Amino acid sequence: MYGKNHSNSTKIKMSIAKGTPIFVYSSDSNTLIYNFTSLKKASEFFNCLDHTIKRYLNGKLFKKQWILTSSIRDSS
Repeated sequence: MYGKNHSNSTKIKMSIAKGTPIFVYSSDSNTLIYNFTSLKKASEFFNCLDHTIKRYLNGKLFKKQWILTSSIRDSS
């Protein structure tokens, strides 16, 4: 696949397969509430599509109470 470009849906599928970690923080105190080993695990827990989890990784408030990230936030 050298030199080939992947579609967004293919990139999401590859991300799910490799296990992108998802960290869930409370919106008011930025306290780590949950962590998941993959988008799939997070989507199963929240009973939604993996695309929904991916969409909220940019800092938008998820279900009016959580902030989702793919990396651990600095506690300082």
